[in-house]
Amino acid sequence: MPTTPSGDDAVTMALRSLADPFSVEITPKEAATLPPLSEVLAAGTEVYLTFLPRTPWPDTVAVARRLVRDGLRPVPHLAARAVPDRSTLRRRLADLAEVGVTDLLLVAGSSTTPAGEFHEAAQILDSGCLEEAGIVRVGVAGHPEGSPDIDDDALATALSTKNRIARDRGLDVRIVTQFCFAPEPIVAWERRIREAGNTLPVHVGLPGLTSPGRLLKFGLSCGVGPSLTVLRKQSGGVLKLVTTPVYRPYDTVVGLAAAVAADPHSLLCRLHFFPFGSLVATASWASDLLGERFETRDRRRPDMTA
Repeated sequence: MPTTPSGDDAVTMALRSLADPFSVEITPKEAATLPPLSEVLAAGTEVYLTFLPRTPWPDTVAVARRLVRDGLRPVPHLAARAVPDRSTLRRRLADLAEVGVTDLLLVAGSSTTPAGEFHEAAQILDSGCLEEAGIVRVGVAGHPEGSPDIDDDALATALSTKNRIARDRGLDVRIVTQFCFAPEPIVAWERRIREAGNTLPVHVGLPGLTSPGRLLKFGLSCGVGPSLTVLRKQSGGVLKLVTTPVYRPYDTVVGLAAAVAADPHSLLCRLHFFPFGSLVATASWASDLLGERFETRDRRRPDMTA
């Protein structure tokens, strides 16, 4: 007769499920400074390519081509407000299809990005152009702690619309969240959107192994709220936070795994890392989540370490 996993075993199983496989995010400019990614990441790893307004589109396409060649899966960001019209959209999707891209992340773009025909991600999702270009999987943005650019009601409406489009078009759509520093806001948000009708799986954004001071800067600019307070408390205050060498999101990962283990209907299913310039260290740490080495080494450590 099969046995039921103990509490610790169930959390460990959930943790490994969240991390296998994990995904990472880099900028097209950063790619030129990194070692061969096939030596850092497992074959087939999803590598998101951040949209930056001043990055020429051909640079994103070139990095995507390199990732495909190296056996990785590029997931370029496509910002709706940076696409002036449908003909440009089709050209850019054709550029991606030509190098073997079948997955992308749709975002609206910043409030300062000029808007042409498209001003929100749902318009591109519902355009029919993705299917024409062979895009079979699509990520959309999730905001567990809200957005500085969009109010909560508008976010809820947008998510409901994306659920409907995914159903109507038969698209494989997932939510990829902004990065957070604590599990509680993520878990509570996932339950709220599920109760409101969301059925899209959720990939949880987490910061990688970079300096807490840098994370504090990005957190403030991205509107991260409750979990930023948790980060400050974990580190022993703001002064200690900005002088601590390395942040490891261990407590957050374990908290997410515990929530998934306790709730069989949870839609939290994957970890997505924002390395912030520390891809190699982040990838190594995330890979350790799948092995005994991580359990025996990191369970005894605080989240903030030298």
